[in-house]
Amino acid sequence: MKRILYLAVMLFVPALLFAQDKVIVVQNFDVNLEDMRAKTDPVYDMNNKAAALIEIISSSKDTLHIDSDRIIQRQHYPGKWIVYLPEGTPWIDIAVDGCEPLRFEFPLKKQLHSAHSYVLELSIRVKNPMSTLIMPTISLNKSQVSYGLMLALCKKNGGFLHAKTDFHFGLNPEQSCDGEGYVDGIKGWFNGNSSKSRFAITGGYMRQIIPQLYVFVGGGYGSRILAWEMYGSEGSYEYVRVEPYSFTGFEAELGAIYRIRNFAISAGVQTNKFKYVEANIGIGVMF
Repeated sequence: MKRILYLAVMLFVPALLFAQDKVIVVQNFDVNLEDMRAKTDPVYDMNNKAAALIEIISSSKDTLHIDSDRIIQRQHYPGKWIVYLPEGTPWIDIAVDGCEPLRFEFPLKKQLHSAHSYVLELSIRVKNPMSTLIMPTISLNKSQVSYGLMLALCKKNGGFLHAKTDFHFGLNPEQSCDGEGYVDGIKGWFNGNSSKSRFAITGGYMRQIIPQLYVFVGGGYGSRILAWEMYGSEGSYEYVRVEPYSFTGFEAELGAIYRIRNFAISAGVQTNKFKYVEANIGIGVMF
């Protein structure tokens, strides 16, 4: 089970990390009349004129990177920067890891003046928040049906997790046979009963092609077992794994999702080791 979760998460998490898209938003910029440091403890520019003090505050824990070719002095404190700039400086560059950089141009009505203090309040927001998909699914093979649930987070890029089972748990035969019913070279005596088991967990990458259409591709781990019931010793019965029709290992999945407002339908294909193939369909909600 640990290997199953590891494979699915290793595909799902990088997709989400790739999908993150944050933006720096200016909440407020104004003169700070209560801050007298620019007058009482001035920092001077090359013309021996007291610089303007800008206190840059961010509500995010992300580290700010401040840049300008006119910065005289900068001081970094938890959650904020103190920057000294000459009077009339037109702009300042602000960057945060994982965000689009921001060039903030000081408004004409609030140009920087000598020995004045200002406050610039910022926030970091997710640009174009992700859509969330919750979708029950059904998987169809000519000889078997299983049921699943797909969860996804996506905007332009995103990721998904998909788990399925036929609820036949505990089928794990100790013996196996070939397609002709031979067990260790001896023809088994079967009573015609059979049992099947199916489970899989997949995860991967999702991409929005147009506003209504998404495609996804991923991989994971799963199993499909077919077992025949065989007469054993002393009148007992036991199930025997039929090797040519039983598969355990890597799963691959691909498909498409069509969104109609808050409803979504999907169609796709999934395979275990490229030997066992089934169709996936689903109907769910996306918000």
